[in-house]
This record gives sequence, structure tokens and C-alpha cells, in this order.
Amino acid sequence: MKKFLKWLSGLISNPASGNISHTKLWANVAAAVMTVKFAQTPEAPEWLWWAYGAMVGGYALIKRGIAAIPQVAEINKGKDDVENA
Repeated sequence: MKKFLKWLSGLISNPASGNISHTKLWANVAAAVMTVKFAQTPEAPEWLWWAYGAMVGGYALIKRGIAAIPQVAEINKGKDDVENA
């Protein structure tokens, strides 16, 4: 149970400090609201599928892409070090 609560708090808090992250909080609130409304729509039209996918899935992809930038820079830095040795 404690593990689950820690995971659940990770949806709204900064893992390093434990403080509430307003960015995480409101992004997850928005995604939850969109998901509930999407699930409640009987026979959702195609445009709603595209809009939901773009808003919820697109946000997640962009967030992961931005998080990967420092990792890619570190990998490229390592390649430069090997080539210059």
C-alpha cells in the first residue's frame, strides 16, 4: 500500500524534493478530465478521437522529448570525447 501511495504522489509531486509540482498537478488534472469526458461520450466522432489523442498523447510525447534532450547532449558529448582522444 505504501508503494502505491508513493507512486500516486509521484503524479503530482517532485520526486527529488517531495513538494507539489503545480505543472504536474494541473497537467494530470487536465488529462483526467479529458479522459473522463472522452469515456462518457457515446459514439465519439472521429475528430474527438484525434483531439483527445493529440492533447493527452501529444503532451506525454513532448514531455518525454524535452526530458531526453539533456541525455542526448550527454551522449553526444561522450562521442566527442572518444573521437578527440
